[in-house]
Amino acid sequence: MSAIFSEVSTANYGGDEAGLICGFVFGEEGVGRPVSSSAAAEWLARGAAPGFAWLHFNLAQVAAERWLTRHASLSPDFFEMLHDDLYSTRIERADQALMAVINDVHFDFEMDASDISTLWISVDQRLVVTARRHPLRSVDHLRTAVNRGEAFRSTSDLLERLMRTQADVLVGIVRSVTDLVDKIEDQLLAGRLATKRSRLGGLRRVMVRLQRLLAPE
Repeated sequence: MSAIFSEVSTANYGGDEAGLICGFVFGEEGVGRPVSSSAAAEWLARGAAPGFAWLHFNLAQVAAERWLTRHASLSPDFFEMLHDDLYSTRIERADQALMAVINDVHFDFEMDASDISTLWISVDQRLVVTARRHPLRSVDHLRTAVNRGEAFRSTSDLLERLMRTQADVLVGIVRSVTDLVDKIEDQLLAGRLATKRSRLGGLRRVMVRLQRLLAPE
């Protein structure tokens, strides 16, 4: 097996020296093989290499954006999107690529509105790039599926799975918050409410923000 497909750790939430958290190259069978940032750069440089790749970056590392600029041949619109301070969910077309902004919850989400962050995505026929500043739950679920050997036949197949997983995560959280509010309401009606007003206010902020985020989905 070529060194380009050598096993690398896929549990590094901070990313390697290039800010790559995890990278996979998918062959004709659709199963992802882990790659490092150096191996990914080599694969991208080959141009006509078969299959497609998914690269997931930590934008908190300054090296990540430099690596993407140097190796990934992404649309300039993608880098503008990273810095435009517009976090609403959307999908846009840029030449032969799709760019998306979706909102997800932190990996250790604890019902706090500040635990909701953004994931930036670029997709063309050959490459999927996802980038974030905080560990996010939906993209981690996707990485788990790839590591488990689930097959993805195209970049659009991978994107569809990510979007569906993200929607499922948010809907699950809304249901959890709704159940919690129902329990608080039962306590209130029974005259034994011990929940602090600040906690109720925090839940309300989570519900309002999730409602805004779920509207596009």
